[in-house]
Amino acid sequence: MIELLSPKREAIKMAQLWRAVHGLTFPINAGALAQEWSRNVAPEAPIGELHAEELKGFEGGLFWLKERKVWALLYHPHPDLPGRSNFTVAHEFGHYVLHRKLQEAFQCSQSATLGMTGMRIEREADQFASYLLMPIDDYTQQVRGRRITLDLLGECADRYGVSLTAVILKWLEFTDQAAVAVMGREGMLHWWKASASAKRYTFGALHEGMELPSDSLAVNPGIALSMADYRSGVEHPEGVWPMKLPVREMAVLSDKYDMSISLLILDSPGVVHPDAPDEDMTTTPPTF
Repeated sequence: MIELLSPKREAIKMAQLWRAVHGLTFPINAGALAQEWSRNVAPEAPIGELHAEELKGFEGGLFWLKERKVWALLYHPHPDLPGRSNFTVAHEFGHYVLHRKLQEAFQCSQSATLGMTGMRIEREADQFASYLLMPIDDYTQQVRGRRITLDLLGECADRYGVSLTAVILKWLEFTDQAAVAVMGREGMLHWWKASASAKRYTFGALHEGMELPSDSLAVNPGIALSMADYRSGVEHPEGVWPMKLPVREMAVLSDKYDMSISLLILDSPGVVHPDAPDEDMTTTPPTF
């Protein structure tokens, strides 16, 4: 019987190994760690090849090369977004650690490497990557007591060697604030993720395929460009977004991938959230 491993536990163990050798240095080089760890733990079937390849139809892959008795880890290169490549490598490393005894080939789409697929093994590989590259204890130290802005989140993305999207999604996992990340494509809501304290407001308010609000930054980025400090977000009155609350919206737009990501902070002056701080600040991190 194959033992089912915990993605979170295995990733934390891996991050601790990295720290034992490199100290508190970031970013964690997922590729170097994957190859070194596999050679020591599974010398009969290590990750023997690590290549950037122009992959068609998928973002990363892990393949067993039977004749050579090694695994090949492939990832789509993103010279302009190196953090995205590092996360993809960590995702495939997660498949190696958690799932290599289950199957001999993994082909992962962009949605899979962002946790947007319903497949269990893809969610597990994604969770492994996020806990490996963005340790919760360090992340909370970087943002504690600071107002969440795109500049602050960008600092964290640089620190951990991941994309801004990955940093946003990770922050939503541990923040006390009521906040939501909304991904849009062609003006339509494609996917969203809410923090624990925001779920009560998103239930029934957001659904896949709905039109993004016409006054949102995702649809009208020109609103932000007219502001001196737009990276801190634009304050929307109640009614712009369907959560029936005033919202501070920050938006990241990508013409190349024809998508937008809006980070919505629902905490506002005059609105009391029992599970969130009074201001747009992170507070004491959860205990793990």
